[in-house]
Amino acid sequence: LSFRHGSNVDLHLRASANMAFFKVAAPLLALLTAPVDGAKVHHPHHLRGAETASVAMHLFRHDCGKRSKFSSLQIPGAGMEPSAIKPFTQVLKDGFYQVDCVKDYLFEHGDKFGDHFASYKLQEVTNVSIVHYAAHVPKEDREQMTHEVCFEFCRTVPDMLFFGLTNGRECYCTPYYEMEASDSSECDEVCDGDKGLICGGKTKSSLFSMHSCSNTAEMLTNTATSMTEVGGELTALSELTTQASTALQGGAATYQDKFGQAGDPGASDLMQSAKVFAGVLDKALGVAGDVSKSAADLDGKAKAAAGGELSSSKTVGEAEDLIKEMEATTTKAEASIEELEGLMAAMAGIADEEAAKDAAKQYYPAMYFVNKTFAKMPSTCTGEASEKPIVASLDGCARACDNDLQECVGFSYFGGAAGQQQQEGPTGLCFLFSKLKTIRYYTGCSEQGDHNDVQCYGKLSKFEGTAIAPNPSGKCEGCLKEAKQADRCFA
Repeated sequence: LSFRHGSNVDLHLRASANMAFFKVAAPLLALLTAPVDGAKVHHPHHLRGAETASVAMHLFRHDCGKRSKFSSLQIPGAGMEPSAIKPFTQVLKDGFYQVDCVKDYLFEHGDKFGDHFASYKLQEVTNVSIVHYAAHVPKEDREQMTHEVCFEFCRTVPDMLFFGLTNGRECYCTPYYEMEASDSSECDEVCDGDKGLICGGKTKSSLFSMHSCSNTAEMLTNTATSMTEVGGELTALSELTTQASTALQGGAATYQDKFGQAGDPGASDLMQSAKVFAGVLDKALGVAGDVSKSAADLDGKAKAAAGGELSSSKTVGEAEDLIKEMEATTTKAEASIEELEGLMAAMAGIADEEAAKDAAKQYYPAMYFVNKTFAKMPSTCTGEASEKPIVASLDGCARACDNDLQECVGFSYFGGAAGQQQQEGPTGLCFLFSKLKTIRYYTGCSEQGDHNDVQCYGKLSKFEGTAIAPNPSGKCEGCLKEAKQADRCFA
């Protein structure tokens, strides 16, 4: 048997065919999981927030209260003071799962105060007694029997680790159970309150183990801490993504206007792709912003709840609901982080400007490999994109191409546009290519001005010793499809 206790349950059970294993293992499980004293409840009490794990373990942690102790596995004295039993007063268990269908020795011989008192045989053995639902709940308050109705009762009876259901309607609580010889009949009686459930048989009991309460206050604090840590990561990544989106939008708008007027459709299309990608970033940022706001609100509620008294059913129930909300929000935050990291992958690889220093020295203007006479002229190029548009310095753009080792052969770089000087971080736009297709070089630009920051580059290690000028024969696989001179300037 292995058990991991926390906000999520991972329970694995392996037992022998006769299931006698559960007589010892399940009580041990209940004892090992930090039982707590109960919170106040009222009858009838409709259970909230049930969770079902892989072995149908139904969890209701939100009703747990303060810590309590069990004395031993079979808990001598359990159920032996009927007048002291105050059901629906203290919640001691937060979950249950089915363990067996057997003829239970305790149902026949462990009932000291019920209909089978004459057959009671445990006085000198374990000195315990089972506790019947019908014996402690007035007839007018009884509900039609289901698994949860019986659990609702038994989880508030001290020292009980199991509950049993028999004959479709009888519910009893027991500190342990013991299989005795029986016929071949099954547990096949449907529950009075839910015809889709089985509540024992004519002679056999459907038996369920109850799971002891956890420390809700500690879980609340731990869940809030985890959410806050993930939220901090999301906030930091969102700030970087916002800077990138702003630079993409601003730079693309400026350059698209310039190249539209200059009659450079290739460059204009690159700027449009930058705008589109900025829109994708903004959409992801919108989701991340909503998650961050939810996390901040929930963190405030968690601090207030942790500072209060978590002892009543109402306050513990609210804390449990809050834990679930924080867990869901943490999951959403992690998903947002994963999405933003994926979108920003190329830029994340060049975040260290020092590491990127001088990376551009390994790249030459693409015109150097076409016609060296025009190598220093501003140029733009198009090709097969190897990455999404990124925001970077010239060295950062070169480093990004280096990082894309198997794909990138060059890039078209556009230095920070006028009006972006006040923005924090790099503002240049970079478009990485796995193959260069066209180039347009501007011979009408002066030697001074921002236009000199616009250049198409090729990786020296890819093109050194080669010529990529368009080849009319069409037999040059690495050659450009077009190299067009523009005797004007785009600025």
